[in-house]
Amino acid sequence: MFDCVLKLVCRKAWLLRMKKALLFNGLAFIMIIALSGCGKNTAGGYYKESKKLLAESNYEGAAECLLEAIAKKPSRADYYIDYGMVLIALGQYEEAIDEFDKIYMNKNIKKIQENNKRIHRGKGIAYYHLMQYDNAIEEFDLALKVSVLSELNMDILYYKGNILKILGWYEKALETYTAIIDMDKDSGKAYGERAYIYRVMGDYEKALENCNKAIELEPKCFEHYFNKYYLMIENNKEEEARKVLQKASEIAIKTKEDKYNLAKVHYYQGNYDTVLEELNESYEDGFLEGYFYIGEIYKNKKDYALAVYYYKEYIDKETRVSPTVYNNIGYCLMKMGEYQQALNYLEQGIAYQYAATQQSLLKNEIIAYEKLGMFDKAQEKLSYYIWLFPNDQEAIRENEFLNTRVGN
Repeated sequence: MFDCVLKLVCRKAWLLRMKKALLFNGLAFIMIIALSGCGKNTAGGYYKESKKLLAESNYEGAAECLLEAIAKKPSRADYYIDYGMVLIALGQYEEAIDEFDKIYMNKNIKKIQENNKRIHRGKGIAYYHLMQYDNAIEEFDLALKVSVLSELNMDILYYKGNILKILGWYEKALETYTAIIDMDKDSGKAYGERAYIYRVMGDYEKALENCNKAIELEPKCFEHYFNKYYLMIENNKEEEARKVLQKASEIAIKTKEDKYNLAKVHYYQGNYDTVLEELNESYEDGFLEGYFYIGEIYKNKKDYALAVYYYKEYIDKETRVSPTVYNNIGYCLMKMGEYQQALNYLEQGIAYQYAATQQSLLKNEIIAYEKLGMFDKAQEKLSYYIWLFPNDQEAIRENEFLNTRVGN
């Protein structure tokens, strides 16, 4: 009898211990879930998980988490803003604008004004990628008018300055980059951008001054040396240009990006045979622009078919490229007698509205139409070209020739 009672007591004690253990383990599990923010079941969890995925550049996963967060708490404007920015990263620009528009509120409350500033900035970036530059500038100006979150102003000004540079509005671009320098006098990037503006405006002395200041502030930035190199070449200072490249080649190589930039130095130095391997390696490391420079090498060697191959690979892989590549591929295709294909690429480059390349692109487009025997179209394009560039005497003479062809 005593043994039975003892067993019963022991069993009850064991059950009690088990219940306590299960309760403790259950609470511990709940705490782990809560602390981990794994994105399960709560808006905050999904939002925290989206941040983690963004840090890993997993934009698709981040977008899914943010949609879950929005579904569970649709009143959170910051969820929509972050989702809009992720859509921009995914190249879904119009969809991003729609998300930003959903949450805009015209109220003079600090938190809402902060959200509105981020909304205007986000829409400006989306319009920038859509190449709707007037809309982009309007959004950036609206963002700059919002007094809160002033730490975003420099980033916004860089976007605005780049658009003004693209459109060829150099005086306004100069004002914008000067405003950035007034905010941060140690910004080598801003001096580099201002150097480019002075360069295209033909002010050699100020361009050189700003190039040197950029190098002084950021002596390990290859881009500043490249800018100075272009300036020297354009002003027929070949010896000084070689010295600039030599100085750039002495920068210590610590990262894969440094390695790629050193390959570009070798390209500008004309070391074509050795640089091909370096550029291929950089391409494999994720620097897709490497194929653009390989295309340039084969174009210079007059191997137009191979140049076209590398240009196309670059265009197909990179999301946003310089319109220069469209001009160069169009040029190579025309050399191969592929005028219709050339037109397709030239028109894509023209759509960028990039002032620095627009004249060359438009001129090649006219030549392509002439080679196709489409003289009416060529004359139409040439009339527009002369309206844009009235001092091009060669174009005026070509227009007289086309008048005779169209008349016949």
